Formats: sequence, structure tokens, C-alpha cells
Amino acid sequence: MRAALPLLLGMALILTGCMPGATPGALAGKDHAPRPGVDVRLSAVDATGKGRSVQWQGETLALREPPIAGSADIADVRYVLDEAKQPGLQIRYRPEAHQRIHDGTAALVGQRAAISVDGRVLMVATVQGPFGESMMLSGLPSVAEAQALARHITGN
Repeated sequence: MRAALPLLLGMALILTGCMPGATPGALAGKDHAPRPGVDVRLSAVDATGKGRSVQWQGETLALREPPIAGSADIADVRYVLDEAKQPGLQIRYRPEAHQRIHDGTAALVGQRAAISVDGRVLMVATVQGPFGESMMLSGLPSVAEAQALARHITGN
């Protein structure tokens, strides 16, 4: 898994709240929440440099604390294909977190946010619109990489 993460760093991804490429069957069945000890975060990137410093593609970023969403907010993570049949991850949030995540992402439209797993930034993207129920990470380099990342997060 660690070998797969550096490949994810070079991706240009967009955070959106829709999941048009996911088929109903792809999301049916048992939920796959993050396993204990795996730290998944959606954090705002602070343009003024206030926050926890991290490196991403040779750039020092400041991630605001607390994150907009964390592992405890996630009900399900799974591999899916996006509209263009490219591999991605679908993250569905717990109902009690929907409004908070919606409000947090609405305030970030046009600004950058970062997704990190276990302290390693996987991607930084511009928030295209508010979301609260789910998000799709598109543009993962391969089906194998997307499946490995989903397995690392959920253990499934």
C-alpha cells in the first residue's frame, strides 16, 4: 500500500458531491467503514498558511484543524468507476455528519481541500460544489491502485 500512495500524489482530482458513474449495484450491500486506526481526513487548505503543515508535490500546505470530515464521519468507502469509466473511490458519509460537511464544503467552493489517509496527503483539489452525503475521488491511476486504497482504508 505504501508503494501505491506516492503514485496518487501526482493526480489532479476534483472534489464533487455527485457520483454519476457509480451504479446502484456497486453501492449495494454491507457498508465498508474505515477500520480502527486508519485516519481519513477531508481538510481545508488555508491560503494564509495557518494550520498543520504538510508536503504535497513539493509544496508546503497548511491544513486547517479540525478537518471538515474524518474517519468517524464515514459510513462507507468503496472502489467504483466514474462517468468516464476511470477508477475512483466513493466515500459516503454518516447521516449525522451531512449538514456539517455540506456547510463546510459550501464555504470552500472555489478553494482547495485535501484528502489525507494516515497523515499522507493523497490529493489536493478545488471544491467544485458543496456536498454532504457523499463524494467521489476520480482520476486514480489504475483499478489496482483504487482497490488497494479502498482495502487499506476498510480492510475489505
